[in-house]
Amino acid sequence: TETGKPTVVVSCATLTQAEIDALGDQDRMRGAPAVVNGVSLNDNVPASYALYMFDPALKTFQIVAAPPPGFMYVDGIALQARPVPQVAAPTLVDPVLAAQDKALIEVRSVYDTDGLGRMAEVMLAAADKPAACNNVGIAQTTPIDPLDTRATVADVAKIKDPAQQAYGCAPARFVRATRAVAPPSSGMGLRSAIGETDFEQVQILGYAPVEPDGSFKLQVPADTPLALSIVDAKGRSIQTHLNWIQVRPGERRTCDGCHSPRRGGSLNSGEVVNATPAGVSPALWSQHQSGETMASMRARLYSAGNPMGDATNPLQLQADMIYADVWANGPGAVARASMDIKYTGNANAADDLATAVPTNGLINYPTHIAPLWTRDRGTNTCTNCHSDTAKLDLRSTTSGTGRLTSYEELLVGDPVIDQTTGLPQIQIREGEPEVVRGVPLVDNMLGNAVGMTRGSRLGEILYGEDLMASAEARTTHPNPPSSHAGMLNKAELRLVTEWMDLGGQYFNNPFDGGVATVNPLDETVFDSTVHPILMSTCAASCHQAGGIQGSTVAPGTSFQGNRFVLTGSPEGDFNVTLSMISDTCNPASNYLLSRPSTAPHPSGAASSAAVPLPANSANYSAISNWIAAGCSAQTANARTNRR
Repeated sequence: TETGKPTVVVSCATLTQAEIDALGDQDRMRGAPAVVNGVSLNDNVPASYALYMFDPALKTFQIVAAPPPGFMYVDGIALQARPVPQVAAPTLVDPVLAAQDKALIEVRSVYDTDGLGRMAEVMLAAADKPAACNNVGIAQTTPIDPLDTRATVADVAKIKDPAQQAYGCAPARFVRATRAVAPPSSGMGLRSAIGETDFEQVQILGYAPVEPDGSFKLQVPADTPLALSIVDAKGRSIQTHLNWIQVRPGERRTCDGCHSPRRGGSLNSGEVVNATPAGVSPALWSQHQSGETMASMRARLYSAGNPMGDATNPLQLQADMIYADVWANGPGAVARASMDIKYTGNANAADDLATAVPTNGLINYPTHIAPLWTRDRGTNTCTNCHSDTAKLDLRSTTSGTGRLTSYEELLVGDPVIDQTTGLPQIQIREGEPEVVRGVPLVDNMLGNAVGMTRGSRLGEILYGEDLMASAEARTTHPNPPSSHAGMLNKAELRLVTEWMDLGGQYFNNPFDGGVATVNPLDETVFDSTVHPILMSTCAASCHQAGGIQGSTVAPGTSFQGNRFVLTGSPEGDFNVTLSMISDTCNPASNYLLSRPSTAPHPSGAASSAAVPLPANSANYSAISNWIAAGCSAQTANARTNRR
């Protein structure tokens, strides 16, 4: 700032060395402004998280795009127009597929994986490797290729032979293809409509078989962000694919395997791909061509009008997981078990969905998952037991976030209590105190390559198997008193599995009867009215993270089983307060009001102790009105969606 002139904000790159030195002197560190040639210098301009371009010659950055105040631009992608490349003949573009706006993806063997084993034994649980398989899921052997640095690799020659034990033990059965769903251009607004997940909205395109050698070949829509997941015999994803892939019209994309190491040749090539499986009839294998995977052979024979005992086109994605072994027809062959996992049309009508069936592979929690918990099953209706927040609340009431209570219960973990102090653990995130939360029942965050159902404690409980959930998740959510395996029928279990595998989104269809939105309680009203009441009434007594100064109560004892921890940060306290609201249409029933308005509170207090929030008080009414407004907003939103 120069005397008599307006303040000017400049880039530090334009400062002289004297000005830079002045900004770093001790007087400046004590708060005194730096003055150079009569100009007062301050380095207190808020950081601008924008997009910059680096000039390698001048070693400087030039701003490209600046966001409005309070926002930041990150992860910029450089785009430059260029002509479509003209490929000289012979071309790899299939004109027939190109005319259908489709492309071809082919994987030689999903068992050809990297040194981390991201599609190997480390992705399997003990339940995937029964004693009948000698506790092995994917048979191993020494690599043949001298350039291969892996200690062992999948023994594809054994796995593809129906006369070998490894044939029936290998886990891969289907590939599930999904695509990204573009959000609406406007109206959806909050990220909360997608849900408590790191994943985006996705749609299931369909399923295709994985052949015994681990190969698959399928046609997919072109110019579409796609993801592929390999699923086991129960329809559960073994691994979560975290990157989108896409292909151009008529393109053929071929991969050696899943995360293959790119050293040496394909595992399913050479003498391995050409090895004759003893359990496949000689008449069938005589049609095999050199270098051809099982998927390629099956697709070629189908196209030639000679399907292998199955009229279904193996190249086309199917809506259901239907599998019948077409290879095990030679000496000593033992066929793989058939698969038939459908929403409707099952051999036993009791295995069909009695609730809404997803349309076009789009699963929305309110429409498809929540009704499963409230469906009348007689003594097995989920909400017969799970209607208490302290245990597990699977009711379809509306929570403070605007989403269904059951969703919040499954996707948001309880506060973590420090075992030494008994106080809730607090972490600082982006400058704000935040209560550390434990593992939820549904694990849906990026960074874990394990399939989401297999990695979620809910998946283990519903299947009655220890899969790939963490030890912390099993401690936090121990086995229920009675087994839950079989409580959902086959179609229901498939639906919940797909929902978890996709990432546990709230809405995958952004146009669910309109533009899909959720309406959390008003944060402005919370900041101005509700938060001051909570700080003076609740935080002043028991519910502050650091304990109560001068209290004779043992530190942290009030937090045992307590989800309500106030830090003094309006933003963080708003979120934790929403977790205490499970039914906006019945304010008095919510823990936020019901517990402090009844005596004794806290439990164990003297019966003569004053009620913190009497039901007829002004503070009680203010909070009640704030909660009830959420019911009105949700009802109005439902009407909009129906239109």
